[in-house]
Amino acid sequence: MTDNVTDTERGTLEVRSQVVIRMAEIAAAHVAGVERVTGGIASRSLPRVDATIRSGRIHATVEAATTWPTPIADVAVRLRSAVERDLAENSGLVVESVDVRVQYSAPEPRNTRSRPTRSRHTRSRPTRPRRVE
Repeated sequence: MTDNVTDTERGTLEVRSQVVIRMAEIAAAHVAGVERVTGGIASRSLPRVDATIRSGRIHATVEAATTWPTPIADVAVRLRSAVERDLAENSGLVVESVDVRVQYSAPEPRNTRSRPTRSRHTRSRPTRPRRVE
């Protein structure tokens, strides 16, 4: 069954800013050099995106973190490119601007194994040999 539907009879697709934000966060998280950071002093997770859509044009700001000695400028260029490309391809909207802020974060501790600790309530006492008769 084939219906001839004109352009005026077709539906529309509205891409909400929350969808754009999530797409940009996913794109940012996959960029080499971008570190996922959760919590911290400001209790904010990175990468983090703020985006608005006006007249079918996206304006986005991406905040991300990297670890020393990764060059921030290189990460920023890759980040802007990846987010801009993914938003343009997946949203169907025009990407007007992508502002990028990259900061250094503290590296993860290398030794993540924890040593077993004894409770102060259960003391280990040396055992004495039992006398057998």
